[in-house]
Formats: sequence, structure tokens, C-alpha cells
Amino acid sequence: MKTKQGLLKAVNQEIQQLRVLAASIEASDEPDLHPITELASVLEKRRQNLGLKPHEIAELCGLSANTYRAMELDKGNPTINTLKSVGQVLNYKIWIELI
Repeated sequence: MKTKQGLLKAVNQEIQQLRVLAASIEASDEPDLHPITELASVLEKRRQNLGLKPHEIAELCGLSANTYRAMELDKGNPTINTLKSVGQVLNYKIWIELI
């Protein structure tokens, strides 16, 4: 049976290892991949983080406001070129994997 001190030490060591892992993940150059089914929420979150309105993103991308809003509402059917344009503004890249 472990003592209270022993358990506390083990927990603190685990916390330290998790902090090291978290720092490693944050410093990683690996892409943060999301499936296309999450595109709408990713677009909305990135736009909100920039403090912009949908029509402002649309203007920056050279799209109509309706086209961009449809993408954020997961109702659009954007072309790859449209996705790339939005990606340049919202700082994401399209990754296509054929299975």
C-alpha cells in the first residue's frame, strides 16, 4: 500500500510528464487535421478568433457573402479553389487524402 506522500509524488511526476507532452504538442509543426465534416465549425471559429463578420471574410476572399455564409452553415458546395481562397484568409490548408 502506498503512502499519501508516495501517491502525491507519483501524481506530481505524472503532471510533469503531461506538461512536457503538452509543450511538445504546442511546439510541433505537425498539422492539426480535421475531417471535412468539421469545416463549418472550423471556419466559424477561425473567423470569430479574428474578430471578423462573415461578410468581411467573404470580401477578403473575393466571394459573395451568401457563398461564405453557406460554407459556415454547412450548406455550401464550395470548389477546391474556393476552399483555398478561404484558407488563405483564415490560415488553413486543404489536405486531400484518397483512400
